Amino acid sequence: MTPTPGTSPTNDRTLERDGRRVAWSQWSEAGPNVLLLHRNPGSRLLDPDPIASAELGLVTLDRPGYGGTDPVVDPTRVAVAADAEAVIEEAGFDDVAVVGWSGGGQFAVDAAALLGDRVRSLSLVCTPAPDEEIPWVPDDFRALVDSVPSDPGGALATITAACSFYEDDPDALAASDPGPADAEVRARPEVGEALAAMMREGARQGAIGMASDIVAGSRGDPLPLDRGQAPVRLWYGDADWIGPEHGRWYAERFDDTELTIVPGAGHLLPLTNWGAILAAATTS
Repeated sequence: MTPTPGTSPTNDRTLERDGRRVAWSQWSEAGPNVLLLHRNPGSRLLDPDPIASAELGLVTLDRPGYGGTDPVVDPTRVAVAADAEAVIEEAGFDDVAVVGWSGGGQFAVDAAALLGDRVRSLSLVCTPAPDEEIPWVPDDFRALVDSVPSDPGGALATITAACSFYEDDPDALAASDPGPADAEVRARPEVGEALAAMMREGARQGAIGMASDIVAGSRGDPLPLDRGQAPVRLWYGDADWIGPEHGRWYAERFDDTELTIVPGAGHLLPLTNWGAILAAATTS
């Protein structure tokens, strides 16, 4: 049975850095430290499986423009990594396992590179490869994404307007993952409500968070795949639209990798396999 995700952290906090607020949550403080970077769109308000997380020091944060974190004028993956570093320092972590889910995975790569020797492991879960390597951006967003490198500021405004559907109906995004595998996971009402709660918080400032993620990930900046020596754990479902070919792309470029392909799993894989993901991340 799919566990019931958590939406109420033990401590919900805000820190100040460079005149901006960064919202972050602490869910448990019992063991090895874990930082989870949420999907796009999403927010800090989701623990995929509180029972599995209970023996860990799990923290989450909102990326710029989501939930309680102030936007940045010029979205980049490096800016997100700096926010993550500030949260890790505020939490008092000497070492941490970094986990990125879906769109959060590429941000996790940059965060792990910035944190350096403090990273116990890096886990990418359902994370797409760069679109120029394995195309996955929807056709109706292709022209918008292609405009980012030449004019990030203009693209941010245009993409924010194009993402207004998220602000208008965040609950719809909670049910947007295609395919029967994800529909089965969402079939339990408490699971669907937890996903909706995460999405509603992410849309609290409108669509700027979603748009900022898109701009930050579409600038053409290379991922820092050659920085850091931490083990890399890759998790993909064979029933996901972001399929195992994305995991193989990362496996070919990182050292010390382990690729796990979960039969029958879709994009909501963290909700069904969080215990296994954590075990691999914290025992590396």
